[in-house]
Amino acid sequence: MYKVLVIGCGNIGAQYDKHTDAIQTHVKAWHLNPETAVSIFDLNQSFVQEISDLYGCEIVEDINVDILRNFDCVSICTPTKTHLDLLEQSFTASVKTIICEKPVSIDFGQLEQLKESYANSNSKVLVNYIRRFLPAFKKLREYILLKLTTEKITNISVRYQRGFINNCSHAFDLIEFLTDKNLTLEEIQSHNRVFDQFDYDPTLSLQAIWGDININVLGLSNVLFSHFEIDIFLEYTKISITNAGDLIEIYEAGKFNGFLQPLNINTGLTQTNCLKDYMKSVTDKAIELTKGVADQDNFLSSIVLNQKMLKYIKD
Repeated sequence: MYKVLVIGCGNIGAQYDKHTDAIQTHVKAWHLNPETAVSIFDLNQSFVQEISDLYGCEIVEDINVDILRNFDCVSICTPTKTHLDLLEQSFTASVKTIICEKPVSIDFGQLEQLKESYANSNSKVLVNYIRRFLPAFKKLREYILLKLTTEKITNISVRYQRGFINNCSHAFDLIEFLTDKNLTLEEIQSHNRVFDQFDYDPTLSLQAIWGDININVLGLSNVLFSHFEIDIFLEYTKISITNAGDLIEIYEAGKFNGFLQPLNINTGLTQTNCLKDYMKSVTDKAIELTKGVADQDNFLSSIVLNQKMLKYIKD
């Protein structure tokens, strides 16, 4: 039995799915895993008591290195400004596997510090870019990597809301995962910077290039609904990711010299309900790391992406 501690019982920690059958939070995903015993911590006593009563979790009264040494896995579901200290304590305590919500930090220097601390630790860290852990996107990755042997990507369009680092980073991480390449933007022209959700993270739009790929990012500021879409255009193919990633559709055109061919949806490749029970896939990956069945996390790549996005905002 693996001992798990969830630090933070807010939205992604424990609140999103407490009245549904969906598995969208750390606590529920860990609780439903028969190989884990779950403890929880939160400064909000009403939150922590409610979740303890709901799932039968033990309540931890404080967080320090000695307490963390008792746990195999730790989920960090607290505000971004607390991540550095909690990660450092978890590294010192030799916690085997950590799941950390994103962004890891909004401070470039802290990210450099965490690189060094991670390198000197025995811990594995999953940064919770959920889509890269889901079966539908692993299947899509296989399709794209095969397509890239005969076609090239020409354009990518991203539409998001609620903070460039907080939410556009999901799109950039997914693009890196699907293409198996590091995303580095050049010739950036940004505009419409609006601090509509976070005082440290604007929702912004930009135009840029990635190698010879045209990148267009539309930040939807001051909208009061969730929105996340990506279109990836190859020479004869369009990949459409909509409804926050819950729907994947692929359109293909025939190759015929001299005439532009229409795109037709390949219904055999459509994937629906892609986000179903998304946190289960994340915690399953964490258990694989803890057991040693898997050995690759995404911490360093997420740190590098985090740093690049801070630079894009600054520039």
